[in-house]
Amino acid sequence: MRQPRIKLEGQPAWYHCYNRTAGTRNDRPFGSVEKEQFVRILHRVCVLYTVDVIAYQVMSNHYHLVVRTPAEQPDLEEVCRRYNDFHGGKRTLKPGSKACRQWQARCRDISWFMRHLQQLFTCWFNRTRKVRRRGALWAGRFKHTLLESGLAVWRCWAYIENNPVRAGMVRRVADYRFCSHGMWCQSGRHPSLTASLNTPCPCSPTCSTSRTSPNSRRRWIRCCWKIRCWVGTSGFTTDVGRRVRHWTDGLVIGSPHLPE
Repeated sequence: MRQPRIKLEGQPAWYHCYNRTAGTRNDRPFGSVEKEQFVRILHRVCVLYTVDVIAYQVMSNHYHLVVRTPAEQPDLEEVCRRYNDFHGGKRTLKPGSKACRQWQARCRDISWFMRHLQQLFTCWFNRTRKVRRRGALWAGRFKHTLLESGLAVWRCWAYIENNPVRAGMVRRVADYRFCSHGMWCQSGRHPSLTASLNTPCPCSPTCSTSRTSPNSRRRWIRCCWKIRCWVGTSGFTTDVGRRVRHWTDGLVIGSPHLPE
């Protein structure tokens, strides 16, 4: 029997979302083309939803996301604009209509966001195989862990970004281009450089004092990505070099108090 998801309403919420493909652990259906397409679809879905993708990692048979949902629903005009942009003008919404109000509630909903992302990618994947396939691509419902703002977000972020290093695919996270950190290092753009990333850095309270300009945010991210940020803080497993089950099997992960 399906259990209801743990989702916060009326306040900002951080989630680690994760899913893997159906099949055996040795199946690797995603190559470079599939990974690139997953990232493209992820960016496209972000046009429609107000869910902020802070970090992503696309591997050969699974993916990880760290996302933040806002506290408030967008206004009806923004909903219509997002919907029209997403569909390229082929479909439109009218402010105040029943469909518009439905999408207003969906825009910040993590379940709708993940459902849309997985469905779009599955449709693309099935129709682009040499022998066209049908049916489900994913092993089941996506998993998600609720993260308390603060150290839990930073720990989870570091953990998922280091996936290709743990798998022996690259020596450095920066060398893997199908993750947010690799994309930032190789292109100079990082999806987390947004106003929504206001959770304190665990390494030093001064890291969160100035993030208004792009340059200051980049310096802040560089500081927070130094390995010293992830060593010596109690409360979480600091070893990002091995698999830790609570990041994928946990329900809620809290953060110890951080200095203001």
